[in-house]
Amino acid sequence: MKILVVGAGIAGSGVAYMLAHDGHEVRVVDAVDEPYSGGYQILFDRTAMRVVDQIGALNVVSELSTPTATITVARGEKILATIRTEGYRSARRGDLVGAIARHAATRVPFEYGRELTGIEHTLAGVRAHFADGESETFDLIIGADGLNSTVRRLTVEVDRSPLYENGRHNLWVNVPGRVAGTTEAAILLGDRVGAQVFPYTDRDETLVLTSFNLGHGRHDGTALLPRAADLLASAGPRFAPFVEHVRSAVPDQIRMTKFAQIRASQWHAPNVVLVGDAAHCIDPLSGAGAHGGLVGGAIFAEELRRTPADIAGAARRYTRRLRPFVRSAQLLTAGIVQRATAHGIPQRLSADFSLLGAALATRPADVPQRSYIPRRPVTGRPRRQR
Repeated sequence: MKILVVGAGIAGSGVAYMLAHDGHEVRVVDAVDEPYSGGYQILFDRTAMRVVDQIGALNVVSELSTPTATITVARGEKILATIRTEGYRSARRGDLVGAIARHAATRVPFEYGRELTGIEHTLAGVRAHFADGESETFDLIIGADGLNSTVRRLTVEVDRSPLYENGRHNLWVNVPGRVAGTTEAAILLGDRVGAQVFPYTDRDETLVLTSFNLGHGRHDGTALLPRAADLLASAGPRFAPFVEHVRSAVPDQIRMTKFAQIRASQWHAPNVVLVGDAAHCIDPLSGAGAHGGLVGGAIFAEELRRTPADIAGAARRYTRRLRPFVRSAQLLTAGIVQRATAHGIPQRLSADFSLLGAALATRPADVPQRSYIPRRPVTGRPRRQR
């Protein structure tokens, strides 16, 4: 089968590698001019690492990441809980994305600077149109192009947008140093504000990600720096070295994002399938994006092996298997952020309702047990025939 994967991120690179292993003719395109690098922090949980191992990229990911030993949850100077994260790895998002893409490129051709602009369904399959004026027909197009997916917009979004926003905004600031010089991470809770403090692995630097309940609309990140610094100051001497760095950060040192999820009712159209954030963005705060993208790709590859002549059937089964995990992860992430930043009883009740929904929907994604590592050819002198 001739397959086009749109998006050279974690989900796109992973599913492309798996499908190529199964004998399909696969190509990956991405509108960016070169592989990703740098960026903010990303967390790989044990399940994501298991799939990384299955595609033979474990050493690549391990070299760029370090274990996340513990995460403490605190309100003021009082520690409320300590979360053990055995088997979790963290590193810069762009570095890991680029490394996995380079690993996949040993088997699949990647084309950067190639922007998809249109999708046309034909009797022969599905035709992709590109910004350079060229077009080509494929048996299947996989959209792995993230939160603002072009593939989803062209094929699945018909009547309404699946984007979910809850009025929370995130302020990202990198500061020098680490908490007590360790790899310890923290979640800090305040009055209608919360923060995640995660050390980087490649340098003596820490990410301070603060979430605010600001409602809808655009907001100035520099105006929020004092509130973020005050939250750090209230958490005690451990975070004192970060306070002034956050308070005095300049615009090119910060980033503002909105909390956003993709809650699409459908993840596929004729000869088109969505994976990763394009289908079900959970939000970067969740730490489950790599999990969902890699596991989803593995599940779809497995279902397509079962019925290679029935793409629609494979897509339906993939959706049915992965959706319970996605639904639970989305409700849990939204509920935690909304509860930590709630203002008034109605907002707290709404957050609690989301957390209850997550508890009722909880179900781990079933990871296919399969290795995609190429078998080495048998070498050596042939045995003598008796």
